[in-house]
Amino acid sequence: MSLLVPLAAALLVTTSQVPLATPLALPNGEKAQLTADMVVYEAETKVVTARGNAVLRTDTMQLRADEVTYDSVNPFVTATGNVMFVGPGGMAAVAESVKMDVRTYEANLEGGLFMQKEGVTQDALFSAKTPQELRAMGETPILLSGSRIRRTGENTFAVENLAFTPCNCSPNEPGWRMEATSATVVLGERATMTLPVVYVKSVPVFALPWIYMPLSQRRTGLLLPKPTVSALNGFTLEQPLFITLGRSYDLTFTPGYFSGGSDVVVDGVRRMRAQGVKGPRLLTEFRYAPSERTRGRATLGFLYDLRPIRDPSTGEFYRRIVDGVETSEFVDERRGLRGEASWQHTQDLGNGWHDRVDAAFVSDGFYTRDLTADVIVNNFQYLRSTATLYQRQDDLYAGLDVGLRQDIRWGYRFFQDNRVPAAADPARPDLKGPSTFQRLPALTLALPERPVLGGLMGGLTVQYLRLAPLRGGYGDEGIDGIFRADGNYTEFGSANAFLDATQSDGVFNANDREARNRVDFLPRLSTSFAVGDLMRVSPSLAVRQDVWLGEVSGRTWQRGYPIAGVLLESQLTRTFQGRDTSFRHAITPSLELRYVPGGWGSLPTAGASEDGAARPYDELDAAVPYQLDGRTRGFLHAVLAVDQTLRIKRGNAIREPLRLRIGQGFDLTRHVPAVGKVDDPGPVLRDTFARLTATAGIFTAAGTVRYDPNMGRIAGLSAELNVDDGKGHAVYARFDDVLTVGLPAINLGADPRSVGPDVFRRTVDTLVGGLSRVEPGFPAAERAQALIAGTRLKLGFGLGVRYEAFVLPLYRDLTTREPRFVADQQTFGLSYGPACDCWRVEGVMTLRRDLGLEFSGINLIVADFGSFGSGG
Repeated sequence: MSLLVPLAAALLVTTSQVPLATPLALPNGEKAQLTADMVVYEAETKVVTARGNAVLRTDTMQLRADEVTYDSVNPFVTATGNVMFVGPGGMAAVAESVKMDVRTYEANLEGGLFMQKEGVTQDALFSAKTPQELRAMGETPILLSGSRIRRTGENTFAVENLAFTPCNCSPNEPGWRMEATSATVVLGERATMTLPVVYVKSVPVFALPWIYMPLSQRRTGLLLPKPTVSALNGFTLEQPLFITLGRSYDLTFTPGYFSGGSDVVVDGVRRMRAQGVKGPRLLTEFRYAPSERTRGRATLGFLYDLRPIRDPSTGEFYRRIVDGVETSEFVDERRGLRGEASWQHTQDLGNGWHDRVDAAFVSDGFYTRDLTADVIVNNFQYLRSTATLYQRQDDLYAGLDVGLRQDIRWGYRFFQDNRVPAAADPARPDLKGPSTFQRLPALTLALPERPVLGGLMGGLTVQYLRLAPLRGGYGDEGIDGIFRADGNYTEFGSANAFLDATQSDGVFNANDREARNRVDFLPRLSTSFAVGDLMRVSPSLAVRQDVWLGEVSGRTWQRGYPIAGVLLESQLTRTFQGRDTSFRHAITPSLELRYVPGGWGSLPTAGASEDGAARPYDELDAAVPYQLDGRTRGFLHAVLAVDQTLRIKRGNAIREPLRLRIGQGFDLTRHVPAVGKVDDPGPVLRDTFARLTATAGIFTAAGTVRYDPNMGRIAGLSAELNVDDGKGHAVYARFDDVLTVGLPAINLGADPRSVGPDVFRRTVDTLVGGLSRVEPGFPAAERAQALIAGTRLKLGFGLGVRYEAFVLPLYRDLTTREPRFVADQQTFGLSYGPACDCWRVEGVMTLRRDLGLEFSGINLIVADFGSFGSGG
């Protein structure tokens, strides 16, 4: 309304009964034009009155009303009846009447409403003929009204009795608003309000003495505080501060304090909880998007933990030693400085070059478990980081990648030593943690298959890879080749635990893994041709050749083998044509054969011994079956499968609501002249499998089952169901049931991959897996089951609820040893948000079997709400 400026004193027009268009010269030098059905100038009072479709327009604004009057003596401008104003930058306003003092730009409004418009041009706003039409145009991220508005700057207003909705709600009936007795509003920047009250509909729900509200998505300011209460860490309060660094960069500093969790009761005795943290934390988040091709996010957090130090191998507190006797007193040495860091980055470098980083690090293995009690997060055993630089073209892929893993199964610190406190052991030994192997680095060159001769296609993949720990040239795992936190192992056939004195002894022993360099070559030829109208035949021939170099021993190994394959497939289709829709049902039977007659060379052996057992490190090392000495075991595999698909075409849109694949794996090795066939006298049949995906309207379902016909049992089952109507109502569930090797068998030396889905999972160059069987002398296999199910609903009045449960159906009671159906973690959230969904606040409660019911905090989800759009 600031553009309701005085008309030029030179405005002298005569009364007219026809539409009139009059050019004006405004006091600020801007040119304007006034049009109306009738314009009257009273020379004695110097009052100009424009009646009937009155429009005052400049290059940057337009005022439209039933009547506009200008008193050049006082001077006042009065507009009455269907008042509409459109200004620069998407600013618009409607009112019943407006009276403004041109000298102070103070305006008194009746029924006034200011709107910030988006997604619509100014010319379109100019064309609106009624207030209702102007309100409905585009999006309205800001609504502002008041009884008295005074302009104090170009875009600054002092408002009395403010009613304010700073998000994209309906301009007719916003579901919520903020009211204040007085406020200062800078459009596009901020609003400061005195005695603000938040109203939902007409109900006051929240009040403050004063508030600063950013009105842009790039505005520095405080975000909402984050309080949480948990048994793990007690009361926690964090206060984020958002700082903008221009249009492409911003920072969020989040200082906070953890008060420390409550004690636990064990066997009737109250004890201090070993998990959790206590003390101050500062988390910094840096976001950047300097161009459409580059964006990223980096975080760095530091926590000064005041809780007592723990044994990294057991997680228990150290106890003080007095005169060589362990007491019940805990060592009170603080854990001290701990931290976390992460970096996510993507960039398009041009000319087909790209890079990507997804990295995360923590100071010690217990860090994640101390900050959250979430059951799923606490089951993570490794923290993985990757970085890739690659070029992808139609006929070439070249890439460099690095992969790092942090072993977080135990609490060892990664960047400091792990010395035992002097109060617990005067010798202060340094406890050595696991030396996890990293991918440092991998270089890959791939030439996709292309025509080489007639219908013959050819391709080549070459890769150099180095697998090594970050420090040192070997893992130092010890006599059994496996790192164990307590250093004890159990020999097969023995019930006694023995100390592995060679673990972490600093000597390259017989079973220690050494750093390896590998070069892998894979040339491949293939073709495809039809046999009449019934079948398509696709044969292929490849050779894999690997060369290894051990960095400690200096020894080299090589292994190579040919790979022959053929795919036979046919297809039966039938199309059902409707009026507007066609249905296509296809049945595709197929038979795939894969043959490796044997090979030359062998896999590298473990440790310093030249005649030790072969030790594969990754999926390429274990690409084919191998004998104990590392030589390739020949095989002939087959998979017979039938695929069924249903496709629906409506217009140009095609969707596939149903896909079913049923198949049977075969190992035919002992029936062909393959090298090493006598070493695998197992049955021909391998796993029977079925996969189903189905969609129907709001329903989506998928499932996979693998059946072991030799043992007569299901080795793996997974199923998921999702029902989502797209309106905020959904139900989802996922169930997994797998056969696995139990911990007692692993402690006796059993291979964790000898039973269950890992056995059935085919390796890189095979078609079927091995046999899922328990070796004699080991405990029987166990079933591991898990169910995740939940729902979210939008109720009336803006309320929403969500519920999720993570369930282990066959939890075994440690006392009675009886299986129980028990929920490990349940989460319940109750939220409220306006109909426009520009924000939603949610309170969360969590129930865990070991920690009980606790308040997990308040989540604030914000969109198009100034700098609060970053969420909370």
